[in-house]
Parts: sequence; structure tokens; C-alpha cells
Amino acid sequence: MQTINLADYPITYGIIAINIVIFILINIKKLNISWLGSSYIKSIQEKQYYRIVTAAFTQKEFLHLACNMYSLYNIGRVLEHMLGAWRYALCYAVIMLFGGFLSARIHKKAAPFTLCIGASGVICGLLGIYMVIAFSVRGFAGLKSMIPTIVLLALMTTSKKIDSIGHFTGLIIGIICGIVLMI
Repeated sequence: MQTINLADYPITYGIIAINIVIFILINIKKLNISWLGSSYIKSIQEKQYYRIVTAAFTQKEFLHLACNMYSLYNIGRVLEHMLGAWRYALCYAVIMLFGGFLSARIHKKAAPFTLCIGASGVICGLLGIYMVIAFSVRGFAGLKSMIPTIVLLALMTTSKKIDSIGHFTGLIIGIICGIVLMI
């Protein structure tokens, strides 16, 4: 049985810990999602930009938290190992900030009062980085193993409960980050 060494992946495990703590605080009613979630009206128009960051660490339902943290655990450790802790942390922050801001701007027209939460937009961005690296190393063959993940992601975004705009803006920013890393 493999033991988990927190020192091996400090950024990934730290992000997971923050998400779990916020989840607990929300569910014991010490924090309110409406204070943390991002929306066009609150994030942009009312200049509450912190919501772009807090929304990326906020999950209300256990299944939402479990799926996001499992995905982050899997892809985050791989990228943190490949990129190093600081480049990985920088990429995570860039995806969270630019992807979140872009998502909020797009929601301005589509659904200005939509409250968006969850780490999945950033996780999609990490997937975008991984896709660029896999493609640069192995070409289209490197992407073949990711087809089920990409199909599942596309199917999930058809649900009205899932912020497909946040997923795709995260993915786009992640692909851009991956390209910059590969230059």
C-alpha cells in the first residue's frame, strides 16, 4: 500500500485541504455560498473580484467536492511533478483568475445572476495543460488515452447544474498556459 507524503505534492494537497475546509465551513453554516460564489453582477459590476478566487475553492454538495478533489488529486499530482511546485501553482492561479474572469464576463450576457462555484473550471484548465504536453510529446497518439475523459467532460457540461462556460474558459486558458510552457 502506497503512503501519501504531503511533502511530495504540497500545492495539490494544499488546494485539496482548502477546498475541504471551505466545504465543511459551508455545511456547518459558518460560510455562505452567496458570499463566495462568482457571478457577473457581484464579481464584475460590483467590483467584488475576490469572488473569482473564492468560487474556485467552493463546493456545496459532497459529490461535487468528491468528484472535483478526485480529479484534482489525479491530474494535479502529475502536473505538479512534471512542472515543479511553483510553475504548477502559477498555472493554477492563472487559470483560476483568467478563466474565472472570462467566465464571469461571458455570463454577463447569458445569465448575469448565475452563481458559479467549484474547482472544475481550473481542473479543466489543468487538463488543457496536460493535453498540450501529451500532444507535444506523442502527437495525436498522446491524446488518444484522454478521449474518454474529454467525452465525459463534454457530456457533463450538458447538465444545467454544471457551469459549462467555466469549464470551457478554464480549458482554453489551460491550453494557452500549456502552449506557453512548451515554447
